[in-house]
Amino acid sequence: MKKNSILTPLAILSISLLLTSATAINGALPQMRQSLGMTTTQGELVATVPALAVVLFVVLSSFIAQKIGVKKTIQLGLILVGIGGAAPLVLTNYPIILVSRFLLGAGFGLFNSLAVSVINLLYREVPNKRATLLGYRGAAENIGSAAMTLLAGALLAFGWKFSFGVYLLAFPILVLFTIAVPEIKQAQEENTNQSNDTKAQVRPQVYLLAIFASFLVMTFMAIGVRFPAMVVTMRGAGYNASNFLAVMPIIGIVTGAAFGYVNRLLGRKCLYLGLALLAFATLLIGRSENNFSLLLIGYFISGIPGSLIFPFIYNSLNNYASASKMNFATSVILIGCNLGNFIAPFGLSLLQKIAGSDNLFIPFQLLFGVIVIMLAAIVVKQTNFFRKKTLKTTQSTSNNN
Repeated sequence: MKKNSILTPLAILSISLLLTSATAINGALPQMRQSLGMTTTQGELVATVPALAVVLFVVLSSFIAQKIGVKKTIQLGLILVGIGGAAPLVLTNYPIILVSRFLLGAGFGLFNSLAVSVINLLYREVPNKRATLLGYRGAAENIGSAAMTLLAGALLAFGWKFSFGVYLLAFPILVLFTIAVPEIKQAQEENTNQSNDTKAQVRPQVYLLAIFASFLVMTFMAIGVRFPAMVVTMRGAGYNASNFLAVMPIIGIVTGAAFGYVNRLLGRKCLYLGLALLAFATLLIGRSENNFSLLLIGYFISGIPGSLIFPFIYNSLNNYASASKMNFATSVILIGCNLGNFIAPFGLSLLQKIAGSDNLFIPFQLLFGVIVIMLAAIVVKQTNFFRKKTLKTTQSTSNNN
């Protein structure tokens, strides 16, 4: 199968449908706890153990891929997702179920970074298509999250065990990926940019991007975690914010699908637009203490920037990492994202202490200031960089004449 086959990008995108589905079975946890006599903490571990495995195996995936190849590593990950995810269909022992959930997370971790780097590697010489597919990949995650959660909820009608059947979808995706995606040989990866491999294969900018990604994820998670509490302060303890939460994946799907077009239209300014929208969202949220409509507008706008900024970050990795180190570079970014996810509650707490207030809205006023300063610094740095580059080109042309 050639990479220009119509099935190839579909197969590559299909693996991202699974990546955010670890929480798809959360609706089944109350029934599961009652059936197995589990404590609340034990039930929460069923939901969180996969995340622990993801962090570990994201680190290991690039090394495993170097040994057995990118395609085989993704295939192994899909097998672990299918087996580990669906195992509770036949299991009743809590410790073994916990092990199966760890296997699920291990599978996700194995192809989490590769879901990005396989696009960068196969379409390295086709930048527009690469950018478009990276945008679609983000949309695929949101589609998968929404679809898997709805399917698990529908299966719950037959009993909590059947909700775990959603992970059996990993097997048809495995078949499609095996048939439609060509082999990515290590030798090919190394030869793609062999002349640069004598230099630094992973430039320092990759680590700066990871720190940047960590801050962004912390901000997005802070908004997501704090939003229900802010709604309750305005509408009362009995108010259900679930309908608003359900809108966010749809926003991500639409924005992710449009990334390729926006990237062709704006180039690096796509990053500026994403940060400007995030700043605007935090401003609205921070100022919405007595205005529910303002809170909703700010919350919905916050669903747009991630689908613009993260594909831009992944698309930029080709400038800072050689082909043979692309998996490692992508893993570094994902580690940054997971750290940002983890520190979000601590970040909110720190901002509350800095502000000297328990007001739920104040952290977002401070985040607005940080994001504006960050945006201004990036614009100034990028402008100076391209100005210097243009000046050097002009001087070189003059000297040649």
